[in-house]
Amino acid sequence: MTIKKGRFSLLKLTALVLCAVMLLPLGSCYVGNNSEGENSSMESGIVSGAESSRELIQSERAAKVWNPEWAHADSGFKDEKTIYGFDFYKDRVLSEDDASAVTDGDYKYLFYGQNNTRIVNLSDGYAFSLPEIYFEPNYSLSGYRSKYKSDNFTLTVTTENQNPYGNNERGWEIYLTEWLNRYIDNIEFLSANNIRRVKPKQETTQLLEGYTVLTYNMEFLFPKKYEYPNYDIAIVRKNGEYVQFYLFVMKSDIKQSETLEEIVKSFTECEKVGTSKNEEKAFEVKIPEFWSDETKAYYNKLREQENVDWGMFVGSMPDDDSSNYSNMLKRITDNTDRLSTAMDHTFELMPTYTHIGWADTLTGFPSKMAEELAGGNGFNGKPVLHFTYQFTTLNNTNLAGYTPMFDITTGKYDEHFKEIAQAIKAYGKPVLFRLNNEMNTDWVSYCGIVTLLDPDIFIETWQRMYDIFVEEGVDNCIWIFNPIAKTTPYSNWGEWLNYMPGTEYVQMLGLTSYEMNNETTAPNTFKDMYTYVYEKSMPYFDNYPWIISEFACGAGGEVYYDWGKNKYLDKALGRNENTQAAWVKAMFDILGDRDNPANDFAKRIKGAVWFSTNDYVDVDGKSKTINYLALDKELTKTLEAFKKGMAD
Repeated sequence: MTIKKGRFSLLKLTALVLCAVMLLPLGSCYVGNNSEGENSSMESGIVSGAESSRELIQSERAAKVWNPEWAHADSGFKDEKTIYGFDFYKDRVLSEDDASAVTDGDYKYLFYGQNNTRIVNLSDGYAFSLPEIYFEPNYSLSGYRSKYKSDNFTLTVTTENQNPYGNNERGWEIYLTEWLNRYIDNIEFLSANNIRRVKPKQETTQLLEGYTVLTYNMEFLFPKKYEYPNYDIAIVRKNGEYVQFYLFVMKSDIKQSETLEEIVKSFTECEKVGTSKNEEKAFEVKIPEFWSDETKAYYNKLREQENVDWGMFVGSMPDDDSSNYSNMLKRITDNTDRLSTAMDHTFELMPTYTHIGWADTLTGFPSKMAEELAGGNGFNGKPVLHFTYQFTTLNNTNLAGYTPMFDITTGKYDEHFKEIAQAIKAYGKPVLFRLNNEMNTDWVSYCGIVTLLDPDIFIETWQRMYDIFVEEGVDNCIWIFNPIAKTTPYSNWGEWLNYMPGTEYVQMLGLTSYEMNNETTAPNTFKDMYTYVYEKSMPYFDNYPWIISEFACGAGGEVYYDWGKNKYLDKALGRNENTQAAWVKAMFDILGDRDNPANDFAKRIKGAVWFSTNDYVDVDGKSKTINYLALDKELTKTLEAFKKGMAD
């Protein structure tokens, strides 16, 4: 196998043996580094094998559980006599329990050789050899992924089995090109983002007998040093199997594409024992000590209140220098006042969206309009600013072109982020700051399939901006982590918790689930939609206040897509207002019955923002409304349902 020289020399092995002899009563010796691991999306279950004492040659624990089917002679694992140490991970943490007593838990075996480690993921049913003995395993999100971090690389391995298009070649081709290699296999995208292929894409049945392996080897061409400039990705699929496959994403500080090839060569499937699971443990809320008293008071109010604060998104606030400032101010004011009058309710939230910019023109914080339209602190009768900021320069269009995500990691936008931070600090009032919502999708510039199938880049950019805000003394931002309800692409590698920046970087959970109500079938109910989100989020975010940062139920667009006929069909705009109004009424029935145990999810919702703006699609050169979400004055039944619901 291709191994970085000096990783584990004979001299080091001799030192270990001497150590073992000197500490013979202890029966062990430390092997591995003590470097801190990466920032994880979960903070429990990360116990490094490097921190444990490992038994040396002919470990009894290893011999007791070793199965000859796991052997791989090419990487040094012929039998139990070639094992120098052993670690047993049970339910995501290092365990000294009997490693042979495995039934229905989450189990991983790590067998240490002279230069390599044979990793047996019992609960996912596979084994492979890692060309390293100094590394930190991370099984905190074992239900989604396994991670291994060494001094010069991080390897993420996932078992994927969510292809919805059928277990056949056509179904696989759709899934592969739509939700997996759409960008890593796109030369224009790679070029636009200063990424080049180290070698041509390879699809082969020769690398691993019985499997088709698709590999991509890339490197960043950044002017500044990047921690991991090399990305090597392997998609490993058993011949004749089109739903289940294995994904290896290896990022390194040196070129070592051959290393991933050797890892794949060592891969084998084995009998599954138990089930890989995430630890369902509630995150601890960490309220920043540097928050202003006003921000702390508002946050505590949100956590304790029983009612829902409302906002209506009708348009984004432009920055102070925009030529469209007056028009947008009038549009937002007129529409907000109209909805407030129709619903007989003064909105507690004022939502807006801002992007990094458009092309090369950067967009600043809308200070003047925020002062004029918001300025609330939760107590002064004015709406609190709900500010969504997105890492995109083309309004999340042309995803096959430039994404700012990689440049953010190298600091290109640091000065701009400082300016945003300073403006928010000067604004002074509490800001509900929602960064990069719906990241677990395939339609935003910062989603995982854009960032080389690596959600860690999302975490890295989030933390970078957060740290800049802290350095600039911003004491009035409440940060909202807001995935969409159902992850798209369907995958384990891209699931929502893989994007969680960490408890030090998040103070609220944002929820998003839409019912477009654009076809003839009965719409999904508010209760069903948000019960699903509740059940998915509750184990982790029970301690956090929740906000529906954007949602809506449509009234029926002027077109909808008929999948059977494979074309858009014309329909009457607003044809589904009756079901929309009934949907809104049922929503308020739930929110008004929050003490009912059946509606437990509703008790955690502290705010809600209706996305009162339509979605459009181009049909034969004409822009037509496909999702009619705007609460226009013609929707009298829906507006009346809002009025009654808010009054009750």
